[in-house]
Amino acid sequence: MNHVTAFRTWIAVACTSLLMSSIGIAEDVVPPLPLKRVVMLNSGIGYFEHVGKIDGNQQIEFPVKSDDINDLLKSLTVQDRGAGRVTAVNYNSPEPIAETLKSLAIDMTRNPSLAQIIQQLRGQQVEFVTATDANPVTGQVVGVDRRRILAKDQQPVDVEFVLLRTAAGLKSLQVDSITLTKFLDAKTDREFQQALDLLTETRRQDHKSVKLDLRGEGAREVTVGYVQESPVWKTSYRMLLAKQKPPFLQGWAIVENTTAQDWTEVDLTLMSGRPISFQMDLYQPLFAARPMATLELNASVEPRVYNQDLMSREEEFLATGQPGPRRPRVTGGGGGFFGGGGIGGMGGGMGGGGFGMFPGGGSTTAPSPKPPMNLAEGVTAAADGSDVGESFEYKIKTPVTLRRNVSAMLPIINDPIQGTKVYIFNLSVHPKHPLAGLKLTNSTDLHFQQGPVTVFEDDEYAGDAQIADIPPGSTRLITYAMDLDTEIAMTRLPETTTLVGMKIQSGGLILTQRETRQTTYLVKNSGSVSKSLLIEQKLEPAWPKVTPEPAEKTRDLYRFGATAEPGKPTTLTVTQTRDIEERLLLQTMDVARIELSIRLDKASLAVRAGLKELLMRKTELTNLTNKRGMLEGSAQMIASDQSRLRENLRAVDDKVELHQRYIQKLAASEDALEKLRLQITDAVAAEEKSRQNFESFTAGLTAE
Repeated sequence: MNHVTAFRTWIAVACTSLLMSSIGIAEDVVPPLPLKRVVMLNSGIGYFEHVGKIDGNQQIEFPVKSDDINDLLKSLTVQDRGAGRVTAVNYNSPEPIAETLKSLAIDMTRNPSLAQIIQQLRGQQVEFVTATDANPVTGQVVGVDRRRILAKDQQPVDVEFVLLRTAAGLKSLQVDSITLTKFLDAKTDREFQQALDLLTETRRQDHKSVKLDLRGEGAREVTVGYVQESPVWKTSYRMLLAKQKPPFLQGWAIVENTTAQDWTEVDLTLMSGRPISFQMDLYQPLFAARPMATLELNASVEPRVYNQDLMSREEEFLATGQPGPRRPRVTGGGGGFFGGGGIGGMGGGMGGGGFGMFPGGGSTTAPSPKPPMNLAEGVTAAADGSDVGESFEYKIKTPVTLRRNVSAMLPIINDPIQGTKVYIFNLSVHPKHPLAGLKLTNSTDLHFQQGPVTVFEDDEYAGDAQIADIPPGSTRLITYAMDLDTEIAMTRLPETTTLVGMKIQSGGLILTQRETRQTTYLVKNSGSVSKSLLIEQKLEPAWPKVTPEPAEKTRDLYRFGATAEPGKPTTLTVTQTRDIEERLLLQTMDVARIELSIRLDKASLAVRAGLKELLMRKTELTNLTNKRGMLEGSAQMIASDQSRLRENLRAVDDKVELHQRYIQKLAASEDALEKLRLQITDAVAAEEKSRQNFESFTAGLTAE
């Protein structure tokens, strides 16, 4: 067979058949292939790859935890690097025990009683021994019935009896008197034992056996890979801050081996990212629910609804800075983890030197000067980093050996990075003091995964911090201690409102008013060095304009920069403004409001001219309205006087002279009323014409 035919074949296999024994093609069974490669992802899964040699037809058997069988069925890949092939992947039947037990002669699914077991033996030959008769009774089970009898205390009780057809005839035995039951049918006895064995097996079965049958010729290499649930690998960091030197960051990966096997000389890769991973039950058989068909109108098929919910959310929200220059990786020579001797397994026990927590020996001589802390000594980053699709990987350079149920810390970062010391104040964190921190730029080629940071400053412990995920070139802030030498007092002035603009548009007078509020931060630096401050203030969308320009802006915060000199008060005033428009309908503005608007200093010449014309037309309309009102009032007075005269006429019918006088007044008032009615008609027409002109004018008036 030539080299062309010896190609790699990746086969995704998932078989759900029951295999009680070897299918016959494998000549022998070999131990599992050695574990050679592990990829740990921080999404809770791991990829495991076994590589080994086989010869001819062989069966490879893998023990798999029951909880991991679904992940294996979902992800198993087999690669035969020679001229072989995979013919089957078999595993123990996952058929639910209830389904298996129901198929046997005696159903043991519901913990049956003796009477219930005997009831299932109807028609079969059995042999009973009772407590009252040592001679066995043999017969064919007819059935089990329940009878009410009187107990010894003369109280009625329900008792079960089994009815047997014996050679002598039908015989009834009380079930609770039966002390021995023997199945005379060999098949029934065998299946009853099988049911008991199955119950026992399912209680103690914690692992499944997965068997890979490979058929081929000659010696060749085989690779088997699969995904299974694994602990999330974690990171922790140490950072050393020293004067006149860039911050030095040391990162450790924390890895746990929770698998059922030891890792021996394994190629380990740690990946950071958010790959989508989910579980699916592929192991348990699925039995489709079938409707019960009935005659006439009772047939019904119930639909099945399958729901899936997969949701992911973005965790990264801090602003990303511009990539900075890359710094060379630093590797150090001998020494301990904390310099000198180290602690425990991190560099030579608890001997001399070290961190200062464990004095060396019992000598009474004066201690020698402690050398400065150098995290680069004794620790070299054991990982190479690279981008892989949507993730970032740390490939551990040296093969890893890790026993099962044992954890390890592996150095993955040991580099100087770019960083500037800052002090960050946030009123909701502390109302008086800022926090000491750093503005870090990931100037390495590695991806920093989120984790805790222990900060050492001038060889002493300074505090703890926490970082988020930081890709190469990005900038983040961390804080590790409270700065008690700096005090900040915040005051906020009441809001003020100022008119900043006027315009006439679409039949309305639009007034633009600017609301302003000021927040003042008074900083007192009692230390001995100048400090760079970042003062955080909540970002409020309702107040979009802010001065001075913030140094940084996140999704919900402004950060304003300031410098606090020692012994000198520093003031930062943040001004927030927003413009609010008020719209006045020109048609409803009264004369007084128009006159006031004309006198406003923010009114332009065009706006004033428009308002003056509006005032003139409004005055004209108002005068016509008043005139029409006065005429209508006069008409109402005359009509009221006429009513009085008519009442008087009825009262003086017998007085001719007075009666005649009232008649003359009534006639004169009628003439006056008729004249007023004509004037009112003219006034209404004039008012309506003026109103139409006014509305037409206001609708078309525009001025800025």
